[in-house]
Amino acid sequence: MRTWYGPLGDMEGSALAGALSYPWLRRSIQVLRVLTLYDFHGRYRAQALGVLWSLLNPLVMMAIISLVFTRVFRTQTPHFPIFVLLGLLVWQWVTKAVGAGTQSFVANADLVKRTVFAREALPAVSVLSYGINFCLESLVVLVFVPIFPDAFQLSPALLVVPVLVAILATLLYGVVLATSVLNILYRDVAYIVETGLGILYWLTPVFYPTSVISQPFRAILEWNPAGAVLTGLRDCVMRGQVPSLRGWYTMVLPTLAVLAFGALLFRRHERQALDHV
Repeated sequence: MRTWYGPLGDMEGSALAGALSYPWLRRSIQVLRVLTLYDFHGRYRAQALGVLWSLLNPLVMMAIISLVFTRVFRTQTPHFPIFVLLGLLVWQWVTKAVGAGTQSFVANADLVKRTVFAREALPAVSVLSYGINFCLESLVVLVFVPIFPDAFQLSPALLVVPVLVAILATLLYGVVLATSVLNILYRDVAYIVETGLGILYWLTPVFYPTSVISQPFRAILEWNPAGAVLTGLRDCVMRGQVPSLRGWYTMVLPTLAVLAFGALLFRRHERQALDHV
């Protein structure tokens, strides 16, 4: 793999050293593109069905959860199968990207030691690679349009969907910036992240609407940026409504805070951590 990064051999220092340099920016984007595509294609190497395998989990889970909640618990959520499918697709991106991003430096130790490139790009690879998965997997939603026609609203609100996806990608990048560098210093971090994601799953409206949560807990849960993005996506796709002003606050402000914290933590521990890779 080293030969892929030959043009980067003359780069000096960290990514921040030449942040305003156009050649640096071009090279960093090229590294990010190559690594992302390599990670995406490598994930399905020697698999006959390739990316189709990643569709099975959300579809199977949608069928099981829909059966349980519509037949046993008698949920009142309209168009529940589509509601839960959107939640599962988003959550699969969150868990896969954060899990892989946390391990990115440990899993690519040889690459980090033997090549010179913007180290911040490596955690971003997992976010973008599984983001490609998310976009491809989301196409399965189109299959259900003729099955649940009333569950979808064709409206200008759909134009907001890419913005929401970008916000979620930024949030995930901020998270893995922090967890990836900490996981080098403390290998327990990967297990803490796995446990934390398990807890966060129940605090994110994957299979329930926030309206069923009583106050003041609902107001607290609404500040979960991943849940706010998911709610915004559902509103755009299923109701034809853009997020409210409060909805934007609960998405953007925590996301910017997480990104700033992740970048600060990465910068503070980058040199120390890379010495331990």
